[in-house]
Amino acid sequence: MKILILTVSLLILSSLAALAASQVRYAPLTPELVSSGVKIIDIRTEKEWRETGVVKGTLGLTFFREDRSYDADAFMAKLKRHVTPNERIAILCRTGNRSDKVSRYLVQHGFTSVTNLDGGVTRAKEAGIRLVPYTQDNVLFTAVR
Repeated sequence: MKILILTVSLLILSSLAALAASQVRYAPLTPELVSSGVKIIDIRTEKEWRETGVVKGTLGLTFFREDRSYDADAFMAKLKRHVTPNERIAILCRTGNRSDKVSRYLVQHGFTSVTNLDGGVTRAKEAGIRLVPYTQDNVLFTAVR
């Protein structure tokens, strides 16, 4: 009986993970997407923002720390001060790998319109997205602390 319950639980969990993955949209960051009004959340680290610059008008909200650890509850609390779970948001990182993980996490936690910016900042630069220098006072980019 315990094996049956465990098996059913695992099936349910894997189904939920697959459902969350299927609800995440995947698209590269293009000029059209930037001008569409979707809120872009840049989850890279401050060090990365300084190295490459940032996309004008995005919200900088680091998810993973330099050591790859994270505090999902703190991230969610900060995020919910700026967006509601029903707003259209797009998640940006360097290549799309971390943003994919965060996008899936957000869908699993009630966000209904999440796009993973596939290829991240790397592909965005190739698509002609202009990056501006990051500074703590940069009014074109809001870094949430």
